Amino acid sequence: MKVLPRAKAAVVAAATAWICAAGFFNAGCSRDGDANAPQDPDTVSNAPVTTTVELSGDQLNSIKIGTVGTHTFLIRKSGIGTIDFENNLYSDPGLSVQVPPPCAGKIKAVFVELGDEVKKDQPLYSIESSDTNQSLLTVKSPIAGQVTSVNATPGLPVDPSNPPAPCSVADVSRKWLLANIPEADSTLFQIGQKVEASVTAFPDKVFYGKITKVYPTVDLSTHRLTIRADISDPANALRAGMLADFMADVQKPVTSVALPANGVVREGDGTMTAWVTTDRQHFSQRIIKIGLREDGELQILDGLKEGELAVTDGAIFLDNMLQALPSD
Repeated sequence: MKVLPRAKAAVVAAATAWICAAGFFNAGCSRDGDANAPQDPDTVSNAPVTTTVELSGDQLNSIKIGTVGTHTFLIRKSGIGTIDFENNLYSDPGLSVQVPPPCAGKIKAVFVELGDEVKKDQPLYSIESSDTNQSLLTVKSPIAGQVTSVNATPGLPVDPSNPPAPCSVADVSRKWLLANIPEADSTLFQIGQKVEASVTAFPDKVFYGKITKVYPTVDLSTHRLTIRADISDPANALRAGMLADFMADVQKPVTSVALPANGVVREGDGTMTAWVTTDRQHFSQRIIKIGLREDGELQILDGLKEGELAVTDGAIFLDNMLQALPSD
């Protein structure tokens, strides 16, 4: 079947009507032929009927044509997790930098509170000392981070050899993302896989990290298991307890034949179609199979080959022209 401009179509329609009325070759007059008409088995073809549409110059402005190429698709799994600090951040001294006094003395003043964010070289506390020429010494943070302990009050005796230190500071530029994944996906997640996370507080920002632990047990009630990812947060923007959407690269990327999504149409029966051409004027509809979707590209599993000319934008325009064709 070939869709032609209206003038040509009218001529064809008239000729077809005349043939039908005359019973030419005893053939039925319908788009698919008369299913009840006798057919010679030796002349019946199993090849699919190709639907062709011819566009005029003005109509060609409604579509875009391009060469079928390839796209590298990332194979990912998505989920929802929660942001957390490293376990026991506020109770495990091994996760923080202790900030002892440089010499024995007494606390004069404390400039920070538990949980405060501090910059490198920001004052934490001061001491009065008789062991140095300076009677008042200010102790500064050796790193940028968050105050995780304050064991200092004015007048308290302190000594660098007597723990705990008056203050400790943790580097919180790295957070944990904890997520529960379905038991069925447990074999897909592996240590070292890249992760991208986002939170509603920063809708335009992506936080990057990687999976550092896949916990060994499955919850008997939910049949899910926990994974943990280290997320880079240099600005300390994330807060413990935040919900985070995440994507994990669970397999190596796949390079495959691809077509832009606007070059593909889902038909009423669920099949996917595309339009190909050899002369940029006549277009043939072709059934295809699609797989992965990414960045506006669809993976083509069957039906198109790399290097073919196809409609990359405006496929629905051709499909509508076909649907508008009057029935026989």
